[in-house]
Amino acid sequence: MINLLSFNPQQQIVVRRALSALIFCLTFVLIGYFVIALPLPLLNTPESRLIFSLRCQIFPLLMLFAGIVAVGNGRFSSPAINPLANAESEAMRIHLRYLSNTLEQFVLFFAGSLILSTFLDTYSIKLIPILATLFVVGRIAFWIGYLKEPIERAFGLGVTLYPTIAVLIYDAYCVLFLNN
Repeated sequence: MINLLSFNPQQQIVVRRALSALIFCLTFVLIGYFVIALPLPLLNTPESRLIFSLRCQIFPLLMLFAGIVAVGNGRFSSPAINPLANAESEAMRIHLRYLSNTLEQFVLFFAGSLILSTFLDTYSIKLIPILATLFVVGRIAFWIGYLKEPIERAFGLGVTLYPTIAVLIYDAYCVLFLNN
């Protein structure tokens, strides 16, 4: 069992935010899957589910685009217009780190979602837009938390990363043990 008292105050914050993110993710997915009726077209072929999953990637991709815009606008209106001048403000450094982390997270999420869509059926394909929405919520929380106080990015990181980890583990399981 984890003893929070053995951690320093910053570690305690991260552990609390990580646990909150895990609970949030589970609640979000369960409510999205079992309570909210998503009106989806009949996706009765693996190809149609893959296309649907590809189309859902636009929303997570927009989070990456938002980071590019923030960095570009920040550079244009500051001495950091020259990226070699080491003139980035703290906010600019946060935007750059957000952008880098979002690219890393998106690559994993994108590949995991596409692979997952090949194992889902017509009913369970609704997981893809739920997970895409969770990714967006996580990235927004990560960015806002980072700008507020860097240690506060932990919740958003967890909301982005935990579902992706679950998807990748499930994908690996399906590839290894299911004959689909």
